[in-house]
Amino acid sequence: MYRGKEAAFEKDVASHVSKWHGEGQWNQFASQVMSGPRSGQYFIGTTNHYWKDYDDRVTTDAHDNDWERIVNKYVEENSGMLYYVKVPDASYNDRRSLMFSLTYLYCKPGDVDRKLDLIRKIKEAAEKTDYERSWSIYRLRGGKGSVLAAVNRLDGMVDMGPAKMSFFDMWVKTFGEETASEMTDTWYNTHTKSIEEIHRLIDSMTSPPPN
Repeated sequence: MYRGKEAAFEKDVASHVSKWHGEGQWNQFASQVMSGPRSGQYFIGTTNHYWKDYDDRVTTDAHDNDWERIVNKYVEENSGMLYYVKVPDASYNDRRSLMFSLTYLYCKPGDVDRKLDLIRKIKEAAEKTDYERSWSIYRLRGGKGSVLAAVNRLDGMVDMGPAKMSFFDMWVKTFGEETASEMTDTWYNTHTKSIEEIHRLIDSMTSPPPN
């Protein structure tokens, strides 16, 4: 983003979304990164599609030209496109939220399925203990390596603090203390690094939620 152009960029994108990404149209969302090396950058995408939807999508020249105008006018550098493939049976109570934390888990070769199996068990513990928060899990396509993205829904910065129960405590209550240490070891031993960002949803640049 060219410095000093943020307000004008948001205004132009809001106008674009209002015209071509409203209710019943191809949805679009936008957030701004609030923490980490990418602070200040914008994160723009679309959600809840099947692969076939991309083949079937029809746009107009007016739409495409308007978006190209916006990108050429305001965007200094584009990090490219990634596909986030949701893993529904590892996601818990997912919902729209005003903020979210986005954690990238760079899994060791061959260990992404072990990590997902563990998250599914944590989800089971969350369901049985009425865990009050929400998350969704995605597999990244189009990048390098085996990367998972965990989106934790936040209603405000207060949700960055501890929940009523930690994942460890939920696990002990559901499955017993005997396997809790193994759970912790599996969590930390199946990825080489993680990167966390906090995002703020920008309502004016985001399609309205479906009814």
